[in-house]
Amino acid sequence: MTISESVAPEYATYVARQRADQVLPPSRALDSGQVGDGIRMDPGAAVELMRVAALRAAGLFRPTQRTTIAWVDGANQLAIVVAELGLELTDGQAVVVVPVRCDQVHGTVRVTFALGSPDRPRGLYAGTESRPRGPELVIDTWGDALVAFAWQCLLGLFTGMSAAAGKDTSGSYLVPVEIAANADGLVVVPMARHRFSGSTGLLGKTVR
Repeated sequence: MTISESVAPEYATYVARQRADQVLPPSRALDSGQVGDGIRMDPGAAVELMRVAALRAAGLFRPTQRTTIAWVDGANQLAIVVAELGLELTDGQAVVVVPVRCDQVHGTVRVTFALGSPDRPRGLYAGTESRPRGPELVIDTWGDALVAFAWQCLLGLFTGMSAAAGKDTSGSYLVPVEIAANADGLVVVPMARHRFSGSTGLLGKTVR
């Protein structure tokens, strides 16, 4: 198992604490296609855990003191302040707030995702606007990349938390099957992978 395939210690610690507090039941191996118990994250925990996903999306899998990542595209450069990433949650909606810095701009980009809510689950799908909101100079150059990054932060969070919840009977990590948001936080429901010949992957889609 490579570092990139391992469960982030922050996720493992969170799930262990939930089990110690009896918020989650004890771990058990799930059969193919079996659904586990939903993992709830209040807004404060969700944003801290999402920042872990952001660092891992940037290829930083080991513990690090880095708080900023840099993108370079020819003469264009953009810094993203991971330590200040924000997450705003309402019923069925999550807004990833990305602090950005460059020579001309210090500001934030807001990427809105329509998710399911606890009362109206939608599985592992999210809809987003065709263009994020933020400084025009940044959006014109980096808009698509920022949408992809914001989605990877959320998907990495959901995938990582599901893996931290346990494994299936074949020894593979659980994967997310349902996500939901409201003002109380985020919920991810893990499940054991359906077994198909030659298939072990996870498909996460963003519909725009």
